Amino acid sequence: MKKGFSFLALGVSLCLIACETDDDQMRDLTAPVIGAADGRDEIRPVHGETRAATTDHMHVRFAVEDPSGIAQIRVDVHNSFDGHSHGRIMTGFEPLNVDDIYSPDASNPTFRFPQGATRVSIDGTGTDIYWGGNNTRVSGNVLAGPYDFSIQAIDIHGNQTSFGDGSNYLATFYIRTPYAPEINVTNLHDGELEGDHGEALEVEGTIRKTSHELSSDLKFVWIRLAEEDDDHDHDGHAHARIMSGEFYERMWGSSTWRQGFSGPDLPHSGEIDLAELLSGDNAIIVPDGEEHLDLIIWVEDVSGNISKYVFEVHAH
Repeated sequence: MKKGFSFLALGVSLCLIACETDDDQMRDLTAPVIGAADGRDEIRPVHGETRAATTDHMHVRFAVEDPSGIAQIRVDVHNSFDGHSHGRIMTGFEPLNVDDIYSPDASNPTFRFPQGATRVSIDGTGTDIYWGGNNTRVSGNVLAGPYDFSIQAIDIHGNQTSFGDGSNYLATFYIRTPYAPEINVTNLHDGELEGDHGEALEVEGTIRKTSHELSSDLKFVWIRLAEEDDDHDHDGHAHARIMSGEFYERMWGSSTWRQGFSGPDLPHSGEIDLAELLSGDNAIIVPDGEEHLDLIIWVEDVSGNISKYVFEVHAH
């Protein structure tokens, strides 16, 4: 994500502070530091965190620190379904979008902190982000899939965190719902798939729409085998690149969200047998010289929901 971080409302006040405290500004040219909330070991959400289909919110836990004083903090959430083009989705479904500004005079009292505070710790139910229930941030049904979560901060001298130097916090988390496509692999051993070098990887199980009243037909399936933790969300035409670290890639159907991502027709719109899908010319051959790999399965339904599952593969 490349969203800019500008606080226009702060412009005049920050200018006045800078003029009045030139000596302080000369001494403080560093941006605030974003870290874990008081008594916590990590920022929430963590990168790659997946929220279960039975969950309707995400815990937001972090702290910001700056010796001169913190002016504002921004928490942003938006979908990362596609590289940020806009697919057509069915009425009644919408992505989660959040743009929360924390400051001493924030319009929402929950987002206020004391003027001149040098450390702000966020860790409470009032700042958690909901997509269901009474505190939901969406007016309809939330779209399941991956979301980018970022924290940005600025101090009283105008020093601000950025994506360029890594001082912003950025993580991707995944929302699952009862109506999103279900992916079930049944031949896992101790939580992993087992494969032999040079042989076809056996993958048993199903991809299917669920029995939930909001569940809809399958539209797109994208399967990859990649180096462990080398999960590329790359842009560009689907068939133009199998990048370094990827050993297999196949697509069926047509993606709502990613331009040019398409393949042969899906064998079925309700339930797909993985063993049949990944047979013959579509078999996944386990590469030589690799021991730990990830099988990545991405599925879309016609409503725009995305289910993404990653299965570890132990090759020998």
